[in-house]
Amino acid sequence: MNSRFSRIRSFSPHLLRNLEELGQMFEQAFGERTSTPAGHWLPVSDVYETADAYLISCDLPGVRQEEIHLHIEGNELTLSGERHYAEPEGGKAHKIERTYGSFQRTFQLPLNINRDDIKASLRDGVLNLRLPKKEAVKPRSINIELEG
Repeated sequence: MNSRFSRIRSFSPHLLRNLEELGQMFEQAFGERTSTPAGHWLPVSDVYETADAYLISCDLPGVRQEEIHLHIEGNELTLSGERHYAEPEGGKAHKIERTYGSFQRTFQLPLNINRDDIKASLRDGVLNLRLPKKEAVKPRSINIELEG
């Protein structure tokens, strides 16, 4: 049977390649990893800026605190971890829509972050990060001493 779906299947290798290229373009433009290898997933995140900090919230439902890892190197903050699948004992899955497995997401940080005071907390499946800004260098006068 020749339907619209069979025509879509014939385009799928090209479509997938184009989507991969689009993901790479977003990654280059926004400095953030937007694609993952097959079997991995990315937590959705919101990034905010206040007068004194950057705030990042990431949805991590079903991920235990000990399965979440944060690493900072240079101007990159990497969030990684894993959500495990556990089928109920004696049960049989009829439908699985949630994604399981490992994840990794990297955020490009501005240079004005106070790295020593970054705070992270997990509540109700949401990871909240607070990245305080460095104190602004205040202008000051420099006294000139007269020698001699």
